[in-house]
Amino acid sequence: MGLISRFARQTNFEMKTQTTLTVFVLLCSVVSAHATIRTVSNDANRPAQFADVQSAINASVALDTVYVNGTQYVYADFTVNKKMVLIGAGYNSSNQFNLVTSVNNISFYRDAGTQDGSGTVITGFKINFGVGIAGGSLLISNLRFFRNQMNGMAFGAAGATNITIYNNIITSGIDGIFQGSNVIIQNNIFTTNVGISRFSQSSVVIDHNLFVHGNAFGGLQFATITNNIIIASDNTRVMDGNVVNCTFNANLSLSQNISPGSPTNSFLAQSNTGGGNIVGADPLFTACSDFNNFNYSFNYRLQSGSPGHNIGTDGTDIGIYGGQYPFPTGGTAGGGYDTSALPPIPQITGMNIQNASVLPGAQLKVSVQATINN
Repeated sequence: MGLISRFARQTNFEMKTQTTLTVFVLLCSVVSAHATIRTVSNDANRPAQFADVQSAINASVALDTVYVNGTQYVYADFTVNKKMVLIGAGYNSSNQFNLVTSVNNISFYRDAGTQDGSGTVITGFKINFGVGIAGGSLLISNLRFFRNQMNGMAFGAAGATNITIYNNIITSGIDGIFQGSNVIIQNNIFTTNVGISRFSQSSVVIDHNLFVHGNAFGGLQFATITNNIIIASDNTRVMDGNVVNCTFNANLSLSQNISPGSPTNSFLAQSNTGGGNIVGADPLFTACSDFNNFNYSFNYRLQSGSPGHNIGTDGTDIGIYGGQYPFPTGGTAGGGYDTSALPPIPQITGMNIQNASVLPGAQLKVSVQATINN
């Protein structure tokens, strides 16, 4: 992962070999730092300050930033016990070597002493198993997750509040375990079932998401569920019988099998309320040949003739390209990286050393390609 310019461009650098470190420092300075910046790589051939994330966290103080390089190896699990900014290289990177920042599990911890992972930001990670908000005796708060791919997230017995989850690909689900409050889940892609389950607070908002499979909702109470698209074509039920007293507005389901309650083809069964929902309609994506499986090459933007076009409660398209956090692009639509946005920092995507062997005092010619990743 590298840092360089404000706009994506091809730039040629001619530099003397002894100035390489100076240029690296200047490149790092373009990023707005949170206190100290630390770097991590678990590839011995591309070393950084630390070989594992936990060591970097242990050496940090609150508000430090840790950059975790993309490599071909999976990083060891780590626990966040202080307020951090953790930035990976992405989960499906379109850079020169297609290296991602992969880890199996991330957990959070807060106790009555000095350890408190509240306020942490996580972006650019491929989390293979899940995020656990479970450690310690006190409630975790003010977490933000965006532009990650994660298998799932589970809120622990101590609970969590003020959690914002947006622009992620979630391959399993988010389980509130009836302990989560003030949770915002917006503009994510859920690829398997069950998508979101066991939240029981009116402060939970589920908005502008795409659920590729059925069983999108389970065990929800009092949640506000708006502007989502559920596209399973195999007639899988959208919600279970424990989704009650929720508000459903401007959601679209391809399937007519919505609820086990009566009527079964309505979001408003089981004491749920709302309006403007669409049942049994094709959302008319720009390009999607399989409604039951997620694919990086699909284009989930709505066509102008879509029944979901501009009908959202906020006047935008329903689904992941409307609302407060429209899903950012990671590459050309249909090219395999459109739904794989990198962290929003300047990042080198390719580099070519044109004269790898030079005499002392001679110029090293390097061609660098980079993007800002807005």
